[in-house]
Amino acid sequence: MRNFLPYLNGFIKICIQGGQTERFLNLCMSRGIILWDLSGAPDGSYSCFLSTEHFFLLAPARRKTKVQIHILEKHGLPFFFANSKNKKAFFAGILLCGILLFVLSGRIWNIHIEGNRINTTPEILKFLEKQGISHGIPKKQVNCSSVASQIRERYPETAWVSAKIQGTRLIITVKEGNYQTISSENEPVPCSICAEKEGKIVKMITRSGVPLKKIGDTCKKGDILVLGRLDLKNDSQEVFRYEYVHADADIYIKRKLPYYAELPMEYEKEIFFEEEKKGGFIKAGNLYLEWGAKPQKGWKRMTEEYPLHLTENFQLPVSVGSVTLRQYKKKRILRKEDEAKAEAFLILQKYEKNLMEKGVQIFANNVKIEVDHKNCISSGTLEIIEKIGKEVPVERMELSKERTTENG
Repeated sequence: MRNFLPYLNGFIKICIQGGQTERFLNLCMSRGIILWDLSGAPDGSYSCFLSTEHFFLLAPARRKTKVQIHILEKHGLPFFFANSKNKKAFFAGILLCGILLFVLSGRIWNIHIEGNRINTTPEILKFLEKQGISHGIPKKQVNCSSVASQIRERYPETAWVSAKIQGTRLIITVKEGNYQTISSENEPVPCSICAEKEGKIVKMITRSGVPLKKIGDTCKKGDILVLGRLDLKNDSQEVFRYEYVHADADIYIKRKLPYYAELPMEYEKEIFFEEEKKGGFIKAGNLYLEWGAKPQKGWKRMTEEYPLHLTENFQLPVSVGSVTLRQYKKKRILRKEDEAKAEAFLILQKYEKNLMEKGVQIFANNVKIEVDHKNCISSGTLEIIEKIGKEVPVERMELSKERTTENG
């Protein structure tokens, strides 16, 4: 703060020469006039800094010592404003910029969604737009708890949603998965586990419920694998009461997954030349201004867009970008048999990798790659091991009245 005050009030650099300079300095010290960065020159003159307020107190000391004072430099806001009297447009621009930033900071310019995998970001943004939540909406019109509840209601597979405002961003965090309904007594709702796919059970770990299938059994779609009902029996092995539980188990099946893909032997390839043309653009809302390279036939257009940020959480509704045009020509290329088989194998490997990322194990690969005069065909089956199990309501049973009376 001490270093800032001289700039706020203004300060001057002066040169003191002639007369009784040493006496002049002593008089300044005795009268409380503060001088700093005092330095002497070979010709006997001195230079120093002092505030504008103390500069006007030098006259009595100057008259007594007959020194000459020359102003060398002027610094600080008072001199800046004095030199800028004719720059009204500059100050008007600063004022308008401040007003614009103040207005823009009160709105949402970036809706960020994270954690979603099943439902895509454009899909959620489109739903929010129908609910009146879109880019540019005032912050005061956004109810974060209402936004979270609307998303949970629209997407039942969403287990948890949170919404918060940071700067000019609306950050929505989504957690997807099987949502376990909780009863009024904070206990899981009874359910059974059924098979949603057909296959042979190779692994089964039951934590809750009664398993109706075992390892080595074949299940069909819709079969109950783990029953969420316990039959309590008496000494005569007669059921006297049913208890219902939330079935819980890890079940893995092995099944055959058909695979088929075609790769044409002849295709068109774009061959680019070294020549290219550059341009740029500015986009603000629905306004778009582009300069430089213009689209032409036989040239491919590639763009890169960069949104503008003032801070990490303050994204402006303006973006700039570059445009590159590269000349190319299309050429028909005929794949060789070895090249086609290698590329088809890479496509198959990518498909297997996507399956493994979803938790699927590849047990065996029975896919054959063959080439005819037009296509390279990959066909066959993959033997896979995957986790299954879908929660379904448990079937309720009632005891006969006679048996109930006997047990009573």
